Amino acid sequence: MCGRYEFSAWGTDDKLSVLIDAMERRFPGGYKTGEIFPGDRAPAIIGAGERLVPVPAVFGFPGFQEGKLLINARSETVEKKPAFSGFFRERRIILPATGFYEWGRDSKKTKYLFTVDERPAVYLCGVYRILEGELRFVILTRAANESMAETHDRMPVIAAEGEVRSYLLDLDFARRLTQGPAPLLRRKPAS
Repeated sequence: MCGRYEFSAWGTDDKLSVLIDAMERRFPGGYKTGEIFPGDRAPAIIGAGERLVPVPAVFGFPGFQEGKLLINARSETVEKKPAFSGFFRERRIILPATGFYEWGRDSKKTKYLFTVDERPAVYLCGVYRILEGELRFVILTRAANESMAETHDRMPVIAAEGEVRSYLLDLDFARRLTQGPAPLLRRKPAS
């Protein structure tokens, strides 16, 4: 679930344009745009004190099997699992995106792009760790709502634009966000 997402610099809204500008000033060429795969370095936002800071971060924690990455964590158990222990409390991260991908259950395995109400930005919630001086993240998932259930039984935890700061800086709010209603998604075949 949520193994790939899209971060496009073209046709983005003002908030993503500001993020792209900040990333280019601080980390020129130090991140990927377009379709983000596990193992890619992507634009991200973390909290530092009361500030929101754009950073590049690598998609995936080293897995338990050689060469395999952990890319998702269930929001229902993220605070209980040893692999993610403490990260939700202290190291939450936002992955700005222009959508995320999932493959259909049909025999053709159709690839779909999911967005929220045709908004140009989707803010995926995750947790991060620092490994060998590098930020690495996983995306939090939750049970799918009716707009996603036909395609998959899980979906990413998504923050609205106005919830990004609170998710990053307020643990109680972050817990409520993972348990509250999920936004309705729009699905279209990916080109």
